[in-house]
Amino acid sequence: MQRQSSAKVIPTGMLLSTLSVALVSGSASAAQEAIEVAFVENVSGRVVALAAAKPTLLDALDVVTDGTRLDLQPNSELRLCHYQMRQYLTLRGPVRASVSRDGVVVESNKSAVTAAGSCAAPPDSSFQGGIVMRALKVIRVNDIQRQR
Repeated sequence: MQRQSSAKVIPTGMLLSTLSVALVSGSASAAQEAIEVAFVENVSGRVVALAAAKPTLLDALDVVTDGTRLDLQPNSELRLCHYQMRQYLTLRGPVRASVSRDGVVVESNKSAVTAAGSCAAPPDSSFQGGIVMRALKVIRVNDIQRQR
C-alpha cells in the first residue's frame, strides 16, 4: 500500500512544480515587456503608437511602454509625461520617434521635441473599482422627451 501511494505523489508533485515554474517564467517575461515609461497628457491630430507589433491610436491618459515607436502625422501634437526624465515632452508632427526608459529619440534631425514643466508618475490609488469613460456625451432628460 505504501508504495502505490508514494508512487502517485511523486508524479503529481513533479507536475505541480513544472506548472509553477512555467507560470512564474511566463509572468516574469510579460512583466519585462510591458514596462510603463510615460503617459499621454494631450493629443491633437493623429498619433499612432506601435508597441508589441500592435498599432494603436493614442488618446489622453494612454500609457506608453518601453520601446514604443510613435508616428505623428502632419499637424499633430503629442504631450506626454516621461517618468524617468520627470518632464512633460511635446512632440510635433510629422515625426517618427521611439520612447524608452531613458528618453525619446527622434529619427529625423529636426528638433521636434520640446521639454516644458515637470511631472511625475501617477501614484497608486488606494481606492478599488470605479469606471473610466471616454467621449462621454451628456444627454439631458428633457432632450430625450422632445425626441419622442
